[in-house]
Amino acid sequence: MERAPRPRLHFTPRAGRVGDLFGVLAADGRYHVFYEHRGLGGQDSAWGWATSDDLVIWTEQGIVPAPGDARCGTVVAGPVAFYTDPGGRITRAVPEPGFTGWRQDVPAPLITAPPAGVSDLCDPFVWWAGSGWRMLLRGRLRDGAAAILQYHSADLLHWSYDNVLVSRAATTWSCPRLFPLDGSWVLLVSSGEEVTYAIGDYDGLHFTARTWGTFGRGEVGHIVTFVDASGRRCALARLGDEDSWAGTLSLPWVLSVRDDRLIATPHPNLDPYLISGATGLTATRGEVRDHGDLILRMPAGGETILFADADIVEVTVEGVSGLGVARRTGPVVPGVRFARFGG
Repeated sequence: MERAPRPRLHFTPRAGRVGDLFGVLAADGRYHVFYEHRGLGGQDSAWGWATSDDLVIWTEQGIVPAPGDARCGTVVAGPVAFYTDPGGRITRAVPEPGFTGWRQDVPAPLITAPPAGVSDLCDPFVWWAGSGWRMLLRGRLRDGAAAILQYHSADLLHWSYDNVLVSRAATTWSCPRLFPLDGSWVLLVSSGEEVTYAIGDYDGLHFTARTWGTFGRGEVGHIVTFVDASGRRCALARLGDEDSWAGTLSLPWVLSVRDDRLIATPHPNLDPYLISGATGLTATRGEVRDHGDLILRMPAGGETILFADADIVEVTVEGVSGLGVARRTGPVVPGVRFARFGG
């Protein structure tokens, strides 16, 4: 296939690509996204940082050495990053002056070993819970079930184990995210080649799911969520896995819970950048085609919205959970275009 033009709105580093996402922070009137930077050969070598005024146009600020082989962590205001070191221990890092790099800012890891009966502890997610800090870690129980564990802290330095927040047999989880939305709590996890969600209740120690569903279809990778300047719960995703064609940042999406389904709708800040009409793309009963080639299968629902940027297509279906991403197979044109198709 002829090489596609560079995407306009899907942020891509000048060299290399986007790997796992650490998070989005709002500071000084701008948004800051922190991510793992992967070289063109797929090696993990650095952490990246980009800024935006509107979550749509991002400016790369720098690529700096990572503190070891660090993936799928989280970042909180400061910024302070939490990650799993090569020894499987949970530690934290802060930027060097001038953002010339990151350094471990405490002499020892925060969590050095999993609790009894748990293995494969990694992927820290840290958030402020109103009366203290919480950390979620993915793990695996002795019976083989996937698990999310919770710890708590008053100072982001000293962490105490609480319990297994939730577990589920016959699956694999990574990169957990837990957040309140529309009167419920939502758990997001990467699960094999999909992004899975659960909607339920959280009492501070346990998460009880009412429903499980699929959020990411096609080439949707690790997702981070955050609250924008207007108080909306938003999401950004890495598009494609580490061996994928993509390695870019998704468009911004607004999340909501409807009838115990996690719904994604386009962020209103996208409106000024879009051109109506996407030649060659069609959608019927959830099947998205490019010049006749089936490139993505979504559940049937209401109106389908497609966004095409170079050879990347992002898709949502009205009333259907989640987001779909595919690569175009036919001719592409520069610019970001969208199209609507009836359900």
